[in-house]
Amino acid sequence: MVPLRQLIVIGLACGCNAFAPSPIQSTATSSSSSSRLYMSTEEKQKTGKKEGYVPKWKKKATLAEITGTAELSPEEKGLVGAVPITFQQGTGEDATLIKTSAMPGQPLKLVASQAGQYIKYGCGKGECGTCDSLCNGKYLRPCVDVVPTDLTPDPETGEYANLVIQVKGTKAKVVSSGKFFSVKSFFMGFWNNLLGMGGFVRDRRKAKKNYQERISQEEEILRRTAEKKRKKAAETAAAGKK
Repeated sequence: MVPLRQLIVIGLACGCNAFAPSPIQSTATSSSSSSRLYMSTEEKQKTGKKEGYVPKWKKKATLAEITGTAELSPEEKGLVGAVPITFQQGTGEDATLIKTSAMPGQPLKLVASQAGQYIKYGCGKGECGTCDSLCNGKYLRPCVDVVPTDLTPDPETGEYANLVIQVKGTKAKVVSSGKFFSVKSFFMGFWNNLLGMGGFVRDRRKAKKNYQERISQEEEILRRTAEKKRKKAAETAAAGKK
C-alpha cells in the first residue's frame, strides 16, 4: 500500500505539470513579446520622441492672427463710432497701440474687448483698482466706466479728438520648463531634508522642555491637593473627638 506522504508528493507534481506552459505556448508567448518590443521600438524611432519628461511651452496663436484680421482698421472690422480711441500698453519703443472707435457712453470694457485689448480685471465693480487706466490725466476704471460723454468736437472739422487710454502692462514671469530630475534638484532636495531634520530637533527640544514644565506643574497641583485633603481630614478627626 502506498504511503499517504508519497501520494501527496505525486499529486503536487502532477498539478505543477498541468499548469506549466507547453513548449508551443512558451514559444508563441516569447515571439509575441518580441514582436511587441520590436513594434514599440519601431514606433519610437518613427515618432522620434525623447524618453523622459521634457515639457515645452508654446504660445497659441490668437484668433486675429489665425484669420489675418490683426492689421484691419476699425471700420473694416465693423467697429463704428464717433470717438477715435487708442489703447496704449507700455511706453517707449515697447509700447503697443490698438486703434478703434466708439460712441460716447459706450462701456470701455466692451470697447476694449471688441478691439482686442487685454485688460486685467479684479472685482469687476470698480473697487479694487486692478484695471486702473490713465486717460487725459485722469484715472478711470474700464470695468465700470464708459466713454466720456462731455467731449466736444472740433468746431471746424466736427470730429472728436483722439482719446488715448493707457492701460497697465501685464508681466508674465516665464520659467523655463526643464527636466523632471536634475543635479540641482537633487542637492536642493537634500538641503530641504537637512533643514527639516534640524527643525525636528529644535522643536523636539522645545517640546521636551514644555512637557517637563507641564509635568512639574501637575505634580505641584497633586501635592497641594493631597495637602489640603490631609488638613481637612485632620480637622474632621479633631472635630469628631471634641
